[in-house]
Amino acid sequence: MTMNVETISAGEFKRLCDEVYRDRQEIYEFNPAAGRRDALLWMLLGCLLSLLSVRDEELEALAGSSGAGDYGEVIHKLLRERGAPPFDPGPYLEGLSKRAENE
Repeated sequence: MTMNVETISAGEFKRLCDEVYRDRQEIYEFNPAAGRRDALLWMLLGCLLSLLSVRDEELEALAGSSGAGDYGEVIHKLLRERGAPPFDPGPYLEGLSKRAENE
């Protein structure tokens, strides 16, 4: 039985998305092989994993047995369980992706 201790609200998630976008130039440098959208989602997922104290076993289950998956998809799965109250992260992820693509 997995007990989730840490959660995030929609407002907190929006602030996190805004902070990731604000720091985008540095993030692009951290992961230069990734496209801009993927680099931002990669960093956002990393922040969520840390903030929500996600254990390796839980991450493996979220990412699937292959360990592969779109960062946005993994974020969706994570927030289905960790959103408090539950919320749809889709609009925030789409906004972040569009801003990255329109630079």
